Amino acid sequence: MSIFHLNHASVSSVPRSIFIGGLKLWAERVLCFILPLSTFLCLSTAPHTWNAALIWTMPVWLCIIADYFSPKDQSIPKPSAMDWWFDARLYVLFALQIANIILLLEVTSRLVWSTPLDSATSAAHIVMFRILVGTTSCCSGIAIAHELLHRRARHLRLMGRMLLWTVCYDHFALEHAHGHHRMVGTSADPATACFGEMFSDFFRRSVSGQLRNAWHLETHRLQHRKGMGRLFRNRMLHGLVIEFGLFVLIFQYYGVIAWLMFVYQAAVALRMLEAVNYLQHWGLIRNGSKLAGNCAWDTDSWFTLHSFIGLSRHADHHTHAGKPYQRLRHVSGCPKLPHGYFYMLMMIRLGNAKYVEMASQELIEKNLVHSIVGRHDLALL
Repeated sequence: MSIFHLNHASVSSVPRSIFIGGLKLWAERVLCFILPLSTFLCLSTAPHTWNAALIWTMPVWLCIIADYFSPKDQSIPKPSAMDWWFDARLYVLFALQIANIILLLEVTSRLVWSTPLDSATSAAHIVMFRILVGTTSCCSGIAIAHELLHRRARHLRLMGRMLLWTVCYDHFALEHAHGHHRMVGTSADPATACFGEMFSDFFRRSVSGQLRNAWHLETHRLQHRKGMGRLFRNRMLHGLVIEFGLFVLIFQYYGVIAWLMFVYQAAVALRMLEAVNYLQHWGLIRNGSKLAGNCAWDTDSWFTLHSFIGLSRHADHHTHAGKPYQRLRHVSGCPKLPHGYFYMLMMIRLGNAKYVEMASQELIEKNLVHSIVGRHDLALL
């Protein structure tokens, strides 16, 4: 009893604010692992019964709910000696994405379709893979790749490209850094959504436009090289060859169903990525050659900030592209999304017209209407 009273007194003596602050800090450090770890646990224990497979999609729905009710986070990052921890998370998340894709192929190749019950169970797994793995490949695959591609270390940028291979989108590494970041907010940037543009129209324009831009950027870079040297140094071709090689290996070792599932989860992740692009720059046009603080939409959602490792502070990212995710700052002058990415992606899917109305009103209230009148090409360096 004395030990119990001693422990109870010790806990009671800790100020509540310190306890809550410590709990909040712990949650911030693990939020980015929720989806990849849920996916890993699900795939490593599969196959499941049909109802259990559908229950495994709950982490995604819980993320949407948590994002809707998330508090705001406008805190200013403080200098810390814990930068190694933030970098270590990138390595762990990288490993989890690679492991999850391998497990996805293994599990899918073992699905049985011989009887109606088996087919129903396997179909439930496909639905689960589409929701859980597809979402994870965007939030913990492409989002991590985006962070790694902006790092200076060569091996980190290579890791970023490897993550893009898992979603068949290698050219994003080239177009994003050398295209989007230079042309954002201009008519030359396919990843900037026009004022009033619906997502379905933006998606078709952005995907094809980024592919063309990446090819033009690389051919321009190699224009002075001759013969086979120009061919062998083409990074666009490198990515296409690697992705085609992955297709062949997956088809050969895991079968056609696993190959189709790999392509399907990549398509889901790609659509989510483009939905995030749609949110981040909708209706914003630069009026000069320099980027301003209102060059992107932000969200103050605490849940999104730590689930997407800082991606939601997108205005500061465009102003300081090389800044590590844990150093990105809240920008007060940019337009704000009412909720985080998880909820807003669902809103675009189910109520795109409502989003357009809301976004238009936000630009008016932020006095950014001048940024959406006309689309002028800029003389970019």
